[in-house]
Amino acid sequence: MSRPLRVGMIGDRGIPARYSGFSNLVEEVSTRLVASHGIDVTVYCRSHYFDNHPEEYRGVRLVYLPAPGGKSFESLWHSARAILHAARQRFDLAFVLDPGNGPLTLPLLLRRMPYVVHTDGLGWQRRKWSALQRRYYRWSEWVSARLATGLVCDSPAMREYYLRTYRAGSAYIPYGGAVGDPPNEDAPALFGLEAGRYHLIVARLEPENNVDLVIREYKASKARFPLVYVGGARYESDYSRRVLAETDGRVKCVGPVYESGILNGLYKQCRTYIHGHEVGGTNPSLLRAMAAGAACVPIDVVFHREVMGGNGPFFSKETGCLAKIIEDLEADGGKTEQLGLEARSRAERFYRWDAVAAAYAALFSSIVEARRSGIELARLPAQDVYHPERFIASGDVA
Repeated sequence: MSRPLRVGMIGDRGIPARYSGFSNLVEEVSTRLVASHGIDVTVYCRSHYFDNHPEEYRGVRLVYLPAPGGKSFESLWHSARAILHAARQRFDLAFVLDPGNGPLTLPLLLRRMPYVVHTDGLGWQRRKWSALQRRYYRWSEWVSARLATGLVCDSPAMREYYLRTYRAGSAYIPYGGAVGDPPNEDAPALFGLEAGRYHLIVARLEPENNVDLVIREYKASKARFPLVYVGGARYESDYSRRVLAETDGRVKCVGPVYESGILNGLYKQCRTYIHGHEVGGTNPSLLRAMAAGAACVPIDVVFHREVMGGNGPFFSKETGCLAKIIEDLEADGGKTEQLGLEARSRAERFYRWDAVAAAYAALFSSIVEARRSGIELARLPAQDVYHPERFIASGDVA
């Protein structure tokens, strides 16, 4: 009997997940790879995000490393340390999140360790970055496309972008929808809200998430239900201070909510979930809202049209567009209920963690088996590994 596959996961803050969609991806996939696919997984964590440093979490090995450097260099510094550490281990494969880490992977190449890069979204479009940082992110995409053994894209549009821009094939594997504990039915009351009588935003305070636009449009509307903003910024900026100053009788900024059951309860019982993220890829918070049965109103970009199956409503940045949608949906409870049912059904059919983990297991195994068979891998061609329909047919629970 051959020994289990050994995989190191690099590039996120770590697990248990609290801070990002990437963290949820790492937790949901790593624990399932261990429990359902017999893969030995190690996750690299940024030590200062966790009060306690256990050696394992649900069967996944954990390695903690420091991550100094502030908002600009924390991620790169930690990834560089993790890659150096991983290159000295007996991993069969490394999974590196974010192409921004691509230029740091030389130790893996020197060790001849196969590695897969998750392409995330279009990071170079983020307005918080300087011109130099944006150029770095564009270059790092090119490096990842040229050097990585394989690429994973979480949306068909991102897959097409890498094929068109870099002539690089990739595997399509999205995120799952349902995350964390079941919805807490009392969640709205914890914030002085009534079920079905508030509009919701969940996002980090970054310009490309358009929280300011949503608040501006909401305030211009005739909506009577409050707008609730959940989130914040790890590092203060003029933008974050300006948005948080919008709190008043109609807009409630409640800060981050890390308890998954409470956050899922807020998603489930909102009147509408308004999603302003516009920079690339399948967005985990939109999928999570869909899985909770929220009536989702995303900004009109190709990634959200893919996720929603083309079913709106979608809003543009045109003045008055979102305000009108908010007014209409607040007035029509039957419509929002139907939108929520359709969103949850789509999440259950197309965005399943069991299928996501199985896709990663198949991708990783195919790479390692090819290497063990003596096949030289330059860059893995596109692979068809994500099959959620197989799990629906078998009756498995997502």
